[in-house]
Amino acid sequence: MDRPTRVFELVQLLAGQRPKTVREIADRFEISERTAYRDLAELTRSNIPITRSEHGYHLLEGAIIRPLALTAAERAFLKLVIENPAVQPTTDIGRTLELVKAKLDVATKHSEDTPRALTLAGPERSGAVAKGIISLLQAAIRERTPVSLHYRSLAGGHQAWRGIDPYKALHRENAWYLVGRCHLHDEPRTFRLDRISEAKPLDGTFDAPDFDVTEFLQHTWSVYRGRQLHDIIVHFDAALAPLLEQAAHHPDERIEKLENGVREYRVSLSHLDEVARWIVGFGGAARAVEPPALVALVGEIARGAHDAHPDDDRESRASAGEQRDLPGIPSPGHAESPRLPDLA
Repeated sequence: MDRPTRVFELVQLLAGQRPKTVREIADRFEISERTAYRDLAELTRSNIPITRSEHGYHLLEGAIIRPLALTAAERAFLKLVIENPAVQPTTDIGRTLELVKAKLDVATKHSEDTPRALTLAGPERSGAVAKGIISLLQAAIRERTPVSLHYRSLAGGHQAWRGIDPYKALHRENAWYLVGRCHLHDEPRTFRLDRISEAKPLDGTFDAPDFDVTEFLQHTWSVYRGRQLHDIIVHFDAALAPLLEQAAHHPDERIEKLENGVREYRVSLSHLDEVARWIVGFGGAARAVEPPALVALVGEIARGAHDAHPDDDRESRASAGEQRDLPGIPSPGHAESPRLPDLA
């Protein structure tokens, strides 16, 4: 039995009719008396009201974890959320999650159980978040107190202290971010948590605005925000129609079928970098149309990738009659569209 589960079963034991001695606790869970004392101390630190008398330890009347009326599907869903890979590497909340999971197991141990139907998996792309950062930010957001962050910017790796009024911590694109008003620029900005090496609270409080994170990120492709709104137009080969039409890439996207099955993709964004890299990823099967700044940026990125990967054997293969197909570009003499891999 893992420790969090044992600690919460200890709560149930102490809620019985009579007090329990340390020896009885140790025997019940097959642990040493020293470990039993540590478990009792853990309950005290978690603000569980335990009393001690000459007869042993006992839980105050009424302070009991009551059974939860959850269906198997509801219980599985809650455990799915608790076990989300996004929160596992963040040590600040790891202990809390373990305790919540153990509490859920104890409070629903008589509920029906079914095999797990859903599983969250995938790479977590955040680097290590410095110890204490998330706890400090959670308190600052709750109490509306400004903080100072020693932050490493993405451009050039420059590190400096930044004063921030923290509004919200969120997980997006497999990484953790903080959104808050930057004192230097006097506007809301996004800060990635794994680029914060230190954080400390500042004096005073701030007036929190009516901040809506969904509205804040509405015109972003991922997390990058700009000051000017761009009307994006991209043309995709007909072979990519299922990818575009059977999946959502942005809440405000619009797709129209043109001649020859080409799909015209439209969306309004305030920053071009992220969507430009998305377009380049389709090779010749996607073409930026508007605005001109996006067209230029896509070309710049594509040329940079091409120049970084010289093909020294191109001429020798051409002279030997060998032809290599590129993604999204049919070979000469082939009328059909290129075959694309199956996409889930």
